[in-house]
Amino acid sequence: MFYPGSEPELIGGMSKAGLAGHQRMLVQATLRAVHPGAYATQHAAAGGAAVLSLGRAEAVLRSRAGAHSVQDAQPNEKLAYTVIERAQKSLQLLEAVVTSAWQPLEDTRDLLTEIVTRGNSDLKEPSRCGVLAHQMGPFVAALERTVLDLFRQAWETALPAKAAERAVAEVASLAVWRGRDYECLLADVQRFLRQTPSGKGLLSVLCPVQRRIRVAAVVEGTRTLARLGQLFDVDTDVRQFPLGKKEPDGWGQGTAKLRKFASLHGRRPSEDPREGERTSAAVLLTLCVTAPDRGVAVHVARRRIEEALDTYVAGNRIAELRLAPETLVYEEAGDRSRRYTSRGPAIDAARPLTSHWPAEIRECLRMAHIARSTSSPLTSAALSWAAIEAAGIRHGNNDDAPHVHLARALSLQALRQQLVSSHQGVRIVAAATRHEVKERAEAARRAVHGLERHLANEDAQPTLERQLKQARVRAALAEQEAADADSLYLEPLDEIDTVVTVNGHGLLSDLNRWVDVLAASPEAGQEVQIASAALTRLHSVLPGLPAHDIDTWQARLTDPKRCATWLTEIEERYRAQLSWMYVVRNTALHQGVFASVADSHDAHGARGTLDLMLEVLGNWYAVANSAGLSEATWTAHRVVAALSRRQRCLIQRLETDADVANLNFTHLTSPTSNGHDRM
Repeated sequence: MFYPGSEPELIGGMSKAGLAGHQRMLVQATLRAVHPGAYATQHAAAGGAAVLSLGRAEAVLRSRAGAHSVQDAQPNEKLAYTVIERAQKSLQLLEAVVTSAWQPLEDTRDLLTEIVTRGNSDLKEPSRCGVLAHQMGPFVAALERTVLDLFRQAWETALPAKAAERAVAEVASLAVWRGRDYECLLADVQRFLRQTPSGKGLLSVLCPVQRRIRVAAVVEGTRTLARLGQLFDVDTDVRQFPLGKKEPDGWGQGTAKLRKFASLHGRRPSEDPREGERTSAAVLLTLCVTAPDRGVAVHVARRRIEEALDTYVAGNRIAELRLAPETLVYEEAGDRSRRYTSRGPAIDAARPLTSHWPAEIRECLRMAHIARSTSSPLTSAALSWAAIEAAGIRHGNNDDAPHVHLARALSLQALRQQLVSSHQGVRIVAAATRHEVKERAEAARRAVHGLERHLANEDAQPTLERQLKQARVRAALAEQEAADADSLYLEPLDEIDTVVTVNGHGLLSDLNRWVDVLAASPEAGQEVQIASAALTRLHSVLPGLPAHDIDTWQARLTDPKRCATWLTEIEERYRAQLSWMYVVRNTALHQGVFASVADSHDAHGARGTLDLMLEVLGNWYAVANSAGLSEATWTAHRVVAALSRRQRCLIQRLETDADVANLNFTHLTSPTSNGHDRM
């Protein structure tokens, strides 16, 4: 099991750098929010960032402004108004935690308030939208500076939890907006920790300056791409080399690496003669792109090449041109290169979410598969909405619209998902911290032995003797920490596991039991109280994100109104996300637009939302079928509507101070429960 921000090297780096608990939380939470495999509700795309929301508001205004007539304008004025209304709500969340640099916020708020007050009819004329877009444009950059300042404050001082969470959500959103590659980002963060960590330094890692990076890839199916240079900007410096005909060059010190990369193509054995013909007819392309890291450079370069291939395929209807999965990146500064493959990770055993899907859901699953397989971010986002529509969920303009029901249902699953995540975080970070402590002790022992051997081979030198003395002191401290590691980390985990049982993969058997331990009710049984005490001990030795998550969920579980407010906030975020997916779908379908203000966000957010919906439906149908319930035959629309009503009922109960412990978290989105029937 993997939990972003729990890498032993990262934990060790934070310890050596002497980061405070609130600084660790910023690092770990931001890394978690940018990881493509993060839970859908914890990814930056689901964070409701104000800068992103404002950028989207400006984008819909510019889209409508570019239309020739009112009839051609996309998205329609009601949908555009919905996007702008969401930007206003996101700004309010940011305003609630910002204590300085008020002017940009006030100016932005005044403009958004004016638009919302005038209503969607004010957005009908494209010319009016153009004026508003022009006014809004400068505010996006000003708002970005405001959130960067908030993040610096959160680094320098332990801000209240809501302010720190908002700082993480905003800056993580900017990192994803820039397309930051997680692997490259993690390596940069680890280098940052070896220096003198500062808020400004961390921001320069999360949102770095763009740099020029050379990229090479192979196009199969042709030996030459005629007039290729006309399809790229001059700065791209695109060149082509027919494989087997011309040796690639032009990379200076990296030319040898480029030639080795070219020589490897076509060496994969294949029994299909057509495959051999295809790989022999291939051309190597090299180009320069501007990107924040090598991982992003790969995506940018491949996307530009694929867009150029669209032109060739249109002109050669029987040709099948495709981009080989391998890519080489090279940076002249430092003479660094690396090969990437576009193939995704492999797993030991693939299992269906459930084998009991109703027949009408099959088209949704097919569309979801295609959406995840396509390389174009905007195409993926548009197809994700198409998959949701295939399940019978449509977009509407009132609070009873199907997409609103879905947003409410997803908020229930988000509640379960984040509680599960808090449990995983405690277990995984505790194990990783123990491992790091043991490794540090072993490294300290090796350092002492090395100095002892070195000193034995030299004349007695005071400098070496002092170094050995200091190394022995460090080793003794590390040995003591390693000796205490089991009692600090493993023993509390064992006590928790006695109550909160897990399977062989470390996954929760019963979410309700974890909630009992978190809530730490005085009326709980003795075994729960023992586990809660063990969690308190772990909390004290796991500074950073695990401790923050424990504090956050304990506060929500002991305050019903706070829990109700959180559910409503998540519902609002998913309303906004679903509306934006509909915008992307409409502009792609009606205007042929396959680029947006934040492509990476759109793809992550859309696929994550679709995955969460399928998770809810898959669980519902699997449980209903297993229990032999008639709900196994319900349509997706009916399931979602039922869960929407359940969410509204739960919020009403929580707002009247109903005991949160009465919620049936294990079966919160199941047909076998009404969500509040645990006691």
